[in-house]
Amino acid sequence: MQTHSREDGDQVNILVVDDVPAQHFVLRSVLEELGENIVTVSSGRAALAAVLEQDFAVILLDVNMPDMDGLETASMMRSYRRTARTPIIFITAYVDESEMSRGYSLGAVDYISSPVVPEILRAKVRVFVDMYRMRNQLIARAAEREALATAEFQRAAAEQARLRADFLARASQALTRSLEVDDTVANIVELPVPALADAAVLVLSAGEGHAPRTVACIANSAYADPRSGSAGMRQYRVLPLPDLDKLVRETLSTGQPAHLQVEGRPVLAFIQDDNTCCEVLLDLDEMTAYPLLTDAAQPSVIVLGIRRSSERLDDASVTHEFVSRAAIALENASLFSAIRDGDRRKNEFLAMLAHELRNPLAPIVNAVAVMRSARPTDAQVLSWASNLIGTQAEHLVRIVDDLLDVSRIARGVITLRTEPVLLSAVIDRAIETSRPNYAARSQSLTRETSGTDVVIDGDIVRLSQVFANLLNNASKFTPPGGRVRISAEHDGTTATIVVSDEGEGIDPAFLPHVFELFAQGKTSLDRAQGGLGIGLTLVRHLTEMHGGSVQCKSDGLGKGSRFTVRLPARAVEDSPDKRLNVVPIRRSQGLRILVVDDMAATAESLEAILRIHGHQVQRASDGPAALVLAKTFLPDVVLLDIGLPGMTGFDVAHRLRTDESLPRSLIIAISGYSQQEHRHRASDSGIDHYLVKPADLDTLLGIVDDYERARAPGDGAAA
Repeated sequence: MQTHSREDGDQVNILVVDDVPAQHFVLRSVLEELGENIVTVSSGRAALAAVLEQDFAVILLDVNMPDMDGLETASMMRSYRRTARTPIIFITAYVDESEMSRGYSLGAVDYISSPVVPEILRAKVRVFVDMYRMRNQLIARAAEREALATAEFQRAAAEQARLRADFLARASQALTRSLEVDDTVANIVELPVPALADAAVLVLSAGEGHAPRTVACIANSAYADPRSGSAGMRQYRVLPLPDLDKLVRETLSTGQPAHLQVEGRPVLAFIQDDNTCCEVLLDLDEMTAYPLLTDAAQPSVIVLGIRRSSERLDDASVTHEFVSRAAIALENASLFSAIRDGDRRKNEFLAMLAHELRNPLAPIVNAVAVMRSARPTDAQVLSWASNLIGTQAEHLVRIVDDLLDVSRIARGVITLRTEPVLLSAVIDRAIETSRPNYAARSQSLTRETSGTDVVIDGDIVRLSQVFANLLNNASKFTPPGGRVRISAEHDGTTATIVVSDEGEGIDPAFLPHVFELFAQGKTSLDRAQGGLGIGLTLVRHLTEMHGGSVQCKSDGLGKGSRFTVRLPARAVEDSPDKRLNVVPIRRSQGLRILVVDDMAATAESLEAILRIHGHQVQRASDGPAALVLAKTFLPDVVLLDIGLPGMTGFDVAHRLRTDESLPRSLIIAISGYSQQEHRHRASDSGIDHYLVKPADLDTLLGIVDDYERARAPGDGAAA
């Protein structure tokens, strides 16, 4: 058994099981970027011995091994308590359907074909490593809090009566028995009755615009008429008392317990299974509300109602101790639920991403096969193939751009180019972007705007992206031939833009989650709507970056949806120039352009497009060759990749700038690195423009044409 790791005190273990030593080296090389402890063994028996000695976050298991194959090894691992739930990823050169079915029945989380794709393997392993860490953190956090609660109990136990100790011990056992939210909620309302109160009501807020969920447990002593209820009665659909509702609002606003002396006999209304309302009179003298989760996204309150004549533990410290433990239990259950939901969404996202990437790749591969089979002179086939490849490549670019946008927003590095823009121009661009979707589905898009011209201080590209995403989303979930409407109004300070459709609508249970990352409603294997579940997340973040807000409403499935965006805006009497930026017809006079890229396909494609526009082009595959070629070719423009072998593009640019024998060329970086630090280094190295792969060809050619016109004698520039 071999281990491979970097020095790190917070590493987790990853087990690699393969009988081929060379595969150990390959997998260690792929996974060492994660910085974790990689353990490699060469047989199933050695793997079983390894898992008995230490815990692993994920196991990479070769299917085809002598003596004991991967499936038999996985079956044995599942019989061990330590590895009963450890994620297993099978690696195989050939995936058999029956073999795959058996593997999944043994608890496999994925199959990866060999040879592996490093980025995919690292991404999948990183997910399970993160899940392992989060689970350990959750367990540690629960253990720390439970230890703290136990310590507090032990310090006070000597001074308290046996009943108090028994009650708190029973409460601790019940509250830590399960991390399921429903079980925890049931225990929180059942435990204090009748020991602490005659009635307990737990109110869990459900977010803005949604009714709270209310759970109650009532003792016989709390009923004015004992025949109207039964001891321990628990209702999951309870209408709050007016007095109780007042207490809850006060507690949530102050974060402190609120007390109320009850006058008369309050009425508690139950919603029965047949949706009829049943009123029950309660006999309570006072009610006290205690906050459970005040800093959470969905704060909660427990209300205890008592009769003074009832016998109970009349010790305020017992009640406060129980409420404290209930808050810890509810928070732990909520955290566990959130982690589990996040894990599920990540797994769904990985599957969706693979699906969405394969969709455009399949026709590209087919088009390439057709081009190889066609005659070189068959212009019709070549035109068809090039159009198809171009369309699918644009689709891939959009997927990557969305992923990069989400990454930039998560890291807080996305920037806006703010300027006064017409709202009508923003909507025009969004409609133009979305028009192909509506045409393909024979849908009608109605636009309604007020007569007032409205100006927004914002980034026109990002604002257009917001409304294009909303329009594309409406088209996606509206049946062919359906109607979508976009309207805009202005009240003097705020522009309100509404995108509404008559499509599938949104399940009320999913409505609060529509703007969450990777969140999607129920999907089927055909993935008819497609998408990665990140479009609406971008809408929310970009809108908030412009100082606005976005809301979603739907009356339910089959009743359409309505997205409302509100942005700060002002009306103007004299509208800004509405002319579009028109790119002039290029009349290339032929510049000398040096393309430096180690990817032959990229360099060849750039050379082809530049030659079509009448330029002279030379290519170099690395930095030294580019510097040598530059001395003889004397390029006017250098298109420079950054990630070159041996010598980076930054070094090449610096050498070009400091060599006095070379002309002052226009240097344009075309790189796969998009971080701000790379842009700063490019500027320091003397690079004039920085484009991210795949570079927009119109932008690239526009930069070249602008430079060519600036050099023309008629423009007053140096020839």
